[in-house]
Amino acid sequence: MAKITSKSLINVGTELTIDESGRTFTLNVAGNLIAKDGVTLQALYSKFVDLWATASYQDSPFPLDAIDALSGQYSFGKDSSTFNGWKPADDATRQMLRDGGWSEYSAAGVLNRQYAGIVGLGGVSSGAQLYYQRASSDAPTNFTFTDQCNEGIQVYGDVANGNFDKRTYFKGFVREYGKKYKDSVLADTGKTATGAYIVNMLLSNEDDLKIQAADGAMTGAPYDNIDVTYFGSDQNRLIGGVNYPFRIIIDGNNATLEQIYTKVQYLLRQNSDIDAGAGTVNGKTAAAMLEFVGDTLQTKQGVFIDNIQPADSNRIIFKDQNGVDRTNPYVASGTLNFNSVMVGAGSSYRLFYTSPAGAGNDYGEAGAITVLDASDVPIAGTISSGSINFTFDYDGDTAGGTAATDKAVTLIGIRPNSSKFAVGTGTLTRSKSIVLSLVAEADRAYA
Repeated sequence: MAKITSKSLINVGTELTIDESGRTFTLNVAGNLIAKDGVTLQALYSKFVDLWATASYQDSPFPLDAIDALSGQYSFGKDSSTFNGWKPADDATRQMLRDGGWSEYSAAGVLNRQYAGIVGLGGVSSGAQLYYQRASSDAPTNFTFTDQCNEGIQVYGDVANGNFDKRTYFKGFVREYGKKYKDSVLADTGKTATGAYIVNMLLSNEDDLKIQAADGAMTGAPYDNIDVTYFGSDQNRLIGGVNYPFRIIIDGNNATLEQIYTKVQYLLRQNSDIDAGAGTVNGKTAAAMLEFVGDTLQTKQGVFIDNIQPADSNRIIFKDQNGVDRTNPYVASGTLNFNSVMVGAGSSYRLFYTSPAGAGNDYGEAGAITVLDASDVPIAGTISSGSINFTFDYDGDTAGGTAATDKAVTLIGIRPNSSKFAVGTGTLTRSKSIVLSLVAEADRAYA
């Protein structure tokens, strides 16, 4: 079966029951009608028109006014000019109405209820449970059926019908494991209020290839200590030697960016408090915090991540509380490679600038400058293995010349009683895969 869009598939006594004395009608899950698929308001209106064209129903007022089928505007309990109190018999009937919103009026012309027709646009994964808020402070509420939403949601009720008016806000969500998240707020639709008409919400999802683990892994390392704290005031974080303001701080627990993202996405599906601080923030309705663009992680406004892996420092963009993108200074990295005769106890290596600005400080001169790594530690020491990793503050280094420029360097090494003194040259570039190599002759003359 599918959504009923034709009056010919609605049969009185099967899919439709009419109570003229009580002025109610009931949609029945029978015959051509499946609850999840429902029936369009236009098809129902057209069926009423045909029925009231017969003598059997003409002694009763007409139940439904079609104001505009294109925008999905309808009114129960009102014909073109008078009020009569007709309405759906129950909420189960209301939940099966599709492609429209409606008002329900009493016989005295009092607005009892109003429903916005929330219609999702885009594809969602099979079985996805979409949900919504009618106010920013509301708890999340599931749509009645899974898959893409198409349902009338009550946004107004008089004293006898809920006693609320929530027509100035609406937000829909789709958040499923292993899928990218999407939410859509009323302002995204170009409307400032909901009412008795269709409100289209762009809600879709697709595979999220950055998710690293199933929900069950969130209680184990490194996920268990990745948490989020919300602050009511600016929290300064140092980026490139300058403090910038943030108000949502994620403790990354030295996990990879993908692992941090996985835990945060998990938290955003929890119908519980996810604030590790003193406040209360419901995960299911909390705003998104992170987004991958390719392999680069971008934070949403005001979100910062503490304790990330140094190797990830240059594939993350922080958006501060003022909405300005901030990035860490570029840290280059690479390996120093040595042949086997150079590896072992007693060996030594050192990396010098070949020709920094100034006099007397080039390699081979008395004031030769040793290159420091990104932690300001000399790139020097024992050749403990054939490959030694190193880092370099590409954007910040000025010892070898102008900051954020390539630097010519000289690598030297020796191992007494094993290798001769070896010299190699290379360049420190804006790269994570720099390779500098030394190949020394075996030393057979040492005594």
